Amino acid sequence: MRVLWTVNLIPGAVTAKLGKNSEVLGGWVESMAAQLCKTGGIELAIACKCEEKLEFCEKIDGITYFSLHYTSSTPLAELEEKCKALIDDFKPDIINIEGTEFLHARAMQLAAKKRGIPAVVSMQGILNGQYVYQCGQLQIDDMMFSKSLTEIFAGWIMHLRKTKWYKPRMKAEKEIIENADYILGRTTWDRAHSYALNPNAKYYPCSRILRAPFYEEKWDLEKAERRSIYVGNGYSALKGLHFVIMALPYLIKEYPDVKVYVAGYKPYTDNDKRSPLKKGYAAYLKKLVSDLGVENHVEFTGPLKAPEVAEKLARVNAYVLCSTIENSPNTLGEAMMVGTPCVAAYVGGVSDMAEDGKEALFYRNDDPKLLAWNLKRIFDSDELALSLSENSKKKALFTHDPERNAQLLIDAYTDILKEK
Repeated sequence: MRVLWTVNLIPGAVTAKLGKNSEVLGGWVESMAAQLCKTGGIELAIACKCEEKLEFCEKIDGITYFSLHYTSSTPLAELEEKCKALIDDFKPDIINIEGTEFLHARAMQLAAKKRGIPAVVSMQGILNGQYVYQCGQLQIDDMMFSKSLTEIFAGWIMHLRKTKWYKPRMKAEKEIIENADYILGRTTWDRAHSYALNPNAKYYPCSRILRAPFYEEKWDLEKAERRSIYVGNGYSALKGLHFVIMALPYLIKEYPDVKVYVAGYKPYTDNDKRSPLKKGYAAYLKKLVSDLGVENHVEFTGPLKAPEVAEKLARVNAYVLCSTIENSPNTLGEAMMVGTPCVAAYVGGVSDMAEDGKEALFYRNDDPKLLAWNLKRIFDSDELALSLSENSKKKALFTHDPERNAQLLIDAYTDILKEK
């Protein structure tokens, strides 16, 4: 079976060969690709979205990688012709489309239809279901007309990012899902939202394969830094880091040494290279940390590679998924796989990944008091922490089983080809 994927990034195997910096996100692409090839009977090609003008066609470890570069001004028709050329070159039996909000995904879908090749659309997040959460449930209207210049700046930047950058991508995603014959998903949430947009598409469930270090690392209470917390992403308001920071004063009263480690750049430092127009939320975070007096309890680690994340998860007391919306966050799956005791916001598809009280402790995402209480439960009870650790690892080993998930994907492809 010849399979062509479209993805939103350049996988590490290619960036290494090209001498480019590798992506921090999207490691599941390489994990699933490797497992598919290991399973046998699959010849895989991956068309990689490139924002700069890169031309490559590389075969690495049995996988063919094509560049698919374009800019915001590239016409859809031009990109569709590029996709047709890739299809004509590789001659796939089936096409798997990732990145439903991007132009190349719609171009590939149109090209596949015109070439008579079945295409399955894979759900990552669903922008049309996430739009209302983009500002992290902050009172943006109050911030935009605050007496604080920082809050005014942060509020307006977050509002503009939501309406001028995020909202236009929703139209492209809606069009792709509405025109899909087949959909790949992972949770009740993405099934419900894809059904709402296209009730006629056939849905196939298939979970992600995580990056290798998370299967190898193991949480150990004896080696963990007591009363330490790890948060995997604080880049945007949607990720909800502000609620963890709001929870800190309640914890500090009882645990003066409590510490939160956040993956990513510390806001407004020399190594934070984001433009000011992308740092509205960062400005808000910096002010919030200062206003609450918790500077000594929050540490930004800088971007971490997979082995560094796995090692960090193995050495903290608890992990928190604090997002205001998620589909099936890999960061939670990674923490569960390592066995780190998890506290998770009850949002989106997260409840499909763990059972409350058994494999994680759930809380309403905008309730920092309940978040603080659940962290206290873990800090105070080694028995609870060990139980959560053992149960979450068992669940993750099933959810993210490489052989099982690769076979589910192959079964979906096979069923689509039979139907076609």
